[in-house]
Amino acid sequence: MDELNENIDPVNEVSSNEVVKANDDFVKFVQFLLKFYYRAKKIVKKYLWLFIVLFLIGIGATTNFILNKEKTYAASIMFVLKDDDASSTQYNSLADPLSSLLLNRTTSQSVNIDRLTEVVNSQKLLSNILYNKCIIGGKEDFLINHFLKIYYGVTGSYFSNYSGLNSLDRNKYKVFLQVFILVRNSITIEQTKSGAFVMRIKTIDEELSKVSSELLYQNLSNFYIDKTTEKAQRNYVFLRNRLDSIRNMLYSSEYQVANFEDRSRNLLLNTARVPQFRQRRNTIFYENLYLEVLKLFETSKVTLNNITPIFQILSRPYYPLTISTRSNLMIVLIGLIVSSVVLFLVLILIYLKIYIWPDYKHLFQYKDKDI
Repeated sequence: MDELNENIDPVNEVSSNEVVKANDDFVKFVQFLLKFYYRAKKIVKKYLWLFIVLFLIGIGATTNFILNKEKTYAASIMFVLKDDDASSTQYNSLADPLSSLLLNRTTSQSVNIDRLTEVVNSQKLLSNILYNKCIIGGKEDFLINHFLKIYYGVTGSYFSNYSGLNSLDRNKYKVFLQVFILVRNSITIEQTKSGAFVMRIKTIDEELSKVSSELLYQNLSNFYIDKTTEKAQRNYVFLRNRLDSIRNMLYSSEYQVANFEDRSRNLLLNTARVPQFRQRRNTIFYENLYLEVLKLFETSKVTLNNITPIFQILSRPYYPLTISTRSNLMIVLIGLIVSSVVLFLVLILIYLKIYIWPDYKHLFQYKDKDI
């Protein structure tokens, strides 16, 4: 029993020491806060003029932000985009043209907003928009030049011609990249509960916002349709050219058959009629081939029509545009927070200089003999 008590006593002693140490730490922390509080009051009283000046500067800066806050003009376009489900396009049913003619748009589905956002924010699309010519302020120029003039005060046309991003030198590409980021950050795309898309662009100029939004929608629809139907469009063009070629060969073969018949009316030998028989056989072959290609061509037209996305505008931007500004209350709250942080930092610096620095400044003082 005594041995057990001897083993328990050290444990209790260690636990009691930890409790005492924790209490001492808490007491020291409370004492430090009280000391800091009373010293801070003395600092504020001594340097009251400095804190008043800083507070007045904060009020002045907040007032200046409220009076000169930036106004942005929002141009919004609401549209519906329907894209055909790729799985509904059955190329293996080309043998039955009647079934292809019965295809309709009932298989269309709403487009994923993430996919549309990626297309809008792509460098390919935005570069096409920025190097479109438009009239703003009565002057026709590239859209990127209008952005440079309105946002950066660039006079004249910085970009006079454009033949692709590869043609830009290092400096011009940097300028393009700066405007590209500005435009990309100004564009937002949302999707309503009904599935419609709202594409919005905000700039500091009313006419710039309206023209940019219209160019954005126009290029988006063309770009999206071209990329979606690229493969079907190539197939359609190939079949159309092939159909024209076979038609010409068929017409030529029919003409040759008729020519042979005219020349062989008085011929009695069958050997002289061999070319005529061959040409008739070729004509029949071209007729069958023409019908098959014509069937494929008509099917490709219906397929192309079915996979072509449908863009339909529900609302356009009209003057006057909606003006967006930051709330005055938000600016005041931000001003109070920033001013409070600055005043607290100044208080800490003065506190360190008066009460902490004298005890540690000797560590930063060296004499030649100490080195």
